[in-house]
Amino acid sequence: MSKNIFSYLGITFLTSWTCWLIVIFLTHFMKVQLFSPIVLPIYSIGAAGPMIAAFMLKKKTESKQSFRLFIKNVFNLKQPVSAYILLVCIAWSFCLLPVLLGTASQKAPLYTALFQFPVMIFFGGGLEEVGWRGYLLPQLQKKFSSFTSTFIIAMIWSFWHLPLWFVKGSGQDTIRFSGYMLIVFSFAFLLTFLWNRYESIALCILLHAGFNSFTDVYPLDYNNYRISLLLLAICVVFFTLTNNFSKRMREKRGSS
Repeated sequence: MSKNIFSYLGITFLTSWTCWLIVIFLTHFMKVQLFSPIVLPIYSIGAAGPMIAAFMLKKKTESKQSFRLFIKNVFNLKQPVSAYILLVCIAWSFCLLPVLLGTASQKAPLYTALFQFPVMIFFGGGLEEVGWRGYLLPQLQKKFSSFTSTFIIAMIWSFWHLPLWFVKGSGQDTIRFSGYMLIVFSFAFLLTFLWNRYESIALCILLHAGFNSFTDVYPLDYNNYRISLLLLAICVVFFTLTNNFSKRMREKRGSS
């Protein structure tokens, strides 16, 4: 892998894990609540590690015009209506499937997802996509296939979250890491699909936030391996079929 990728990962993990280790100390030994005015900002800076690293490296290694285009991509909401319909359908279907299979149930009114959505953009993981999909995924896809790149990024993404299992109140502290990894891998394939289709950081941010918003309505059971494996299988099949279709369409356009 290229020097830029290792630099990106170094900055991301150093920023995030340093902040989260401070949070672990404060919540465990100082008995400070996670959502207190002292801890929450530190926690949030840690969550922004992927975005911070992406901005730093883009500014350092690319031209001013390229950096401006990158910033524009983060905020560019001028996307086809079909993209937003697709985004909502993916996030909603992913969380609804366990309910349809009888292994989960609706815990809140559907409109709860709408109210949670802005929170999830800024504090629920949405801004991570500036780094994971906006920077790292394109870098990986220069060297590897989309499938391999997704596998690599899902593995990195999973272990990046690891300190949160030691943070009281994070949510991760009550679930199995292995079950969480299966969901992360599933969602990584959906995000790669969305990125390869539209190359929009904004849409990836919205999909990540949408997914987390719908999980407040239909909470996922991360400890149910049967359902997690089924979700992963569905996402991989969906990704493979759409990826092959996109390749054929590009080849067809190139030969015409």
